[in-house]
Amino acid sequence: MFQGLKNVFFSDNTTPTTTTNTTPKTLTNQTISNPPIKRDIGDINDYKNANYFNYYRILENKYYYLRDSIGLKNLSNTDTFKLIDFTIDCEMNNTCVASILKQKYSNNSNTPVEGIYKIPLAPYSVVSGFTVEYQDKVFIGKIKSKEKAQNQYSDSIASGGQGFLAEKTQDGQFSFRIGNLPPNENVTIHLTIISEVCPHLSSLHNCFHHFLFPKYSFNFQSNLNIKLTTPIKNIELLYYTNKEIKFKENSNRKEATLSFSSKNGIDDDIVCIVEPENDIEKPQSIIEHTKSKNTYAVSINFTPSFSHLSSDDVNQKSEFIFLIDCSGSMSGEPIKKAKRALEIIIRSLNENCKFNIYCFGSRFTKAFDNSKVYNDETLAQISKYVEKIDADLGGTELLPPIRDILSTESDFEYPRQLFILTDGEVSQRDCLINYVATESNNTRIFTYGIGNSVDTELVIGLSKACKGYYEMIKDNSNFEEQVMKLVSIAFEPTLSNIKIDWGTELQIEQGPTKIRPLYSGETLVVYALLKDNKIPQSTVQVSLIGNGPTGSKLEFPITLDFSKTIDYENNSVHTLAAFNIIKDLEEDERKGDHSNNRDRIEELGKNYGLISKYTSYIVTASSEQVTEETMKTIDIIKKPKYPDIEEQYDSAEYFPSHKRDQTIANLTNEMGQIKCIFNDLSRLILEQGCQLENIGDSTIEASTFAINAMPQKSNIFSKITSFLSLKSEVSTCESNCNSDIKSEEINNTLKSNSINSSDSLIKLIKLQKANGSWSSPFNEFKIDLSKKPSNIDNDDIWITLIVINKILNDYPTQQSQYDLVIQKASKWVKQQLTRLNISNQYDSLLATSKLYI
Repeated sequence: MFQGLKNVFFSDNTTPTTTTNTTPKTLTNQTISNPPIKRDIGDINDYKNANYFNYYRILENKYYYLRDSIGLKNLSNTDTFKLIDFTIDCEMNNTCVASILKQKYSNNSNTPVEGIYKIPLAPYSVVSGFTVEYQDKVFIGKIKSKEKAQNQYSDSIASGGQGFLAEKTQDGQFSFRIGNLPPNENVTIHLTIISEVCPHLSSLHNCFHHFLFPKYSFNFQSNLNIKLTTPIKNIELLYYTNKEIKFKENSNRKEATLSFSSKNGIDDDIVCIVEPENDIEKPQSIIEHTKSKNTYAVSINFTPSFSHLSSDDVNQKSEFIFLIDCSGSMSGEPIKKAKRALEIIIRSLNENCKFNIYCFGSRFTKAFDNSKVYNDETLAQISKYVEKIDADLGGTELLPPIRDILSTESDFEYPRQLFILTDGEVSQRDCLINYVATESNNTRIFTYGIGNSVDTELVIGLSKACKGYYEMIKDNSNFEEQVMKLVSIAFEPTLSNIKIDWGTELQIEQGPTKIRPLYSGETLVVYALLKDNKIPQSTVQVSLIGNGPTGSKLEFPITLDFSKTIDYENNSVHTLAAFNIIKDLEEDERKGDHSNNRDRIEELGKNYGLISKYTSYIVTASSEQVTEETMKTIDIIKKPKYPDIEEQYDSAEYFPSHKRDQTIANLTNEMGQIKCIFNDLSRLILEQGCQLENIGDSTIEASTFAINAMPQKSNIFSKITSFLSLKSEVSTCESNCNSDIKSEEINNTLKSNSINSSDSLIKLIKLQKANGSWSSPFNEFKIDLSKKPSNIDNDDIWITLIVINKILNDYPTQQSQYDLVIQKASKWVKQQLTRLNISNQYDSLLATSKLYI
């Protein structure tokens, strides 16, 4: 049975269809309800924080030298090739952008030349057309199997002809080689790039990164034709003011054009932001009909609204996995804070969850072999695991536990959300980020970076690769609050276990086949190719089905009207459907599915002009005058003069792997210990207000560190070493600082009270049961059960109400830490009151119980 939720997902003018006549569930029957879930999710113009921009952010950080090498360029003579004109013509709809890039280069070489060229290509984009012009001739690229293309290219070059070979490199870039280009002949490159529209919050983006353009001046022209199925609220072009925006007459603001030009090249990103009207909250569809081949393709996009839901209404399933850095550098206050945060987090979960905890360092451990359903038994088991957590696992090896987690098949009934907490850095960071990106369809990652030495790119990259969020924790004083901020986001309403029911009239091939859970603010896009091109005479009803955030199955109707098909010039919907199907087939092979996917990948690649792991573009031509001079090969993608450390020592001859691994482990462990030393030292200085030069004169009980044998080359180092060679826990600091003693006593008292307050809060939270209640017998403080109202039949209800008041009353400054704990408790009480038919008395009972805390 599918149950629709009017006024929950939609504004007043949109309603999902139900398969029964059940009255839609509304939220107005409850007189007591938490306010709707609201969060500041950002600005639609802040494109650099959009998930789609992560590819370009990595490009800027890792391949910072790439822009100087874009296009055809001889590094030994920068005047060999020069971009003269660059034109981009785009067509944009709800789900796709088709872009034709035309680049004209001058060629000042006096000898035949082979140019090697790469252009960055985002993972949601694909090249579907490749044409080369020179000497008034046009050479059109054809897709062939990769081996045949390579052989044909080599044969053409060897015989003195001209050749163009284009492939997709393993790092996702589009690469082509131009062989035997005649001297002093200009060349024009045409690329057709089909890209998914980049959704960001309530807007659709089309972005061309500035790395696509050289730094010098050239003529540039951009034309964007926008055709949506919903009215357009606003169109904006960032950075460039000399733009022209026109809405097409009689289009109901669904069609518009945007154009701009420059005689001085391009300095910034080109970002067009289209903001549709709110109708995008219901599923939209496009049917593309290619008349030349009589084929059909469909795209569906959907951005649901969860704004009407309150936390009381959310009753969704989820899997929570917490991956905690327990390397040596986390010792001291960081690991204590992490454990305290975990104690709060695991009590914030509910009985609809599965959960697990991993600890990692040079090795990793886990609480359970596989995630377990949340209940009193598993909560008690994992609490014991948390108590034993310590910073005792050596170095920082993040890949093994992540591989262990992601290699486990996810349960689409329980969307998987992974929380990673680390203060360090890892080797092969980019490989790790690329690996987790392949699992973004079934796992959302949240990351916390602790301290000032954490690898910021690791923290941001892991979260962005899986469309999650990150938090940089620089100050331990706000540790728990920042941790709970992301946990709260993970509890926001979600549409999961999503499927498209195409009915029986349509035979389709869908891509992607597995649909990622739809989290708050995200947009779903699904494509399909119709098999055998058999279509019905009129309309077809299909459905988008999923598990709603209230726990009910939801069905959203979509009407496909085959009398209103569109024939886009570049077959953008067909192309992206084939592209997504190919990605699914390649992913099956990556995961070890040995089914014969190559034939289907090659077939789709050849039909729609797509490069894949098995196909390449090839253009060859016989030369009217055979080239006899030696051809120069130009590799325009050169790395900086100084390679990465990993590349310098990659050879086993110079640094055998077993020695390298052991050395890295030793260094990591020692650096972790040193970092702990200075963390403790800095914390002591801040707490006591001492000046560094006074430290040697203090009587301090501190940790024992094995560094006494290190050379002491300065007086200050001698003092630090002397300080570090004492005992473990800092208990006293008889300082000679010239601070006010009374002020210091006050500060120490406040700090002591804060610690005691935190400890007592944790004690209360740890007594909460998995269902959210506190139960009898309750001995943390005295509760008079004789005051329990007569209409309450369960002591636990009264106890839970009093504990809720106790926490709210005694710990007002720590509300962000226990919000989810209180929500769970409040929800349990309301369920019990509903059972007793007194659901409208929650507020009055809460107020009454407050009198007895």
